[in-house]
Amino acid sequence: MKTEETMGMTDNQWKDNLRGQLENWEEVEELITSQKTEEALKKIEKIKARINKGLQD
Repeated sequence: MKTEETMGMTDNQWKDNLRGQLENWEEVEELITSQKTEEALKKIEKIKARINKGLQD
């Protein structure tokens, strides 16, 4: 078993992860408010794919 698997995430790693997610959703929000629905949907698909990949690792 890898060390990081047994230790989990540090507080800073968790906060960095959350910051990245917040930036993604702020970008989606911007696209939607700018009436760029197709671009927002593409961004959402990328976010979902990244999350799913992380869940498989």
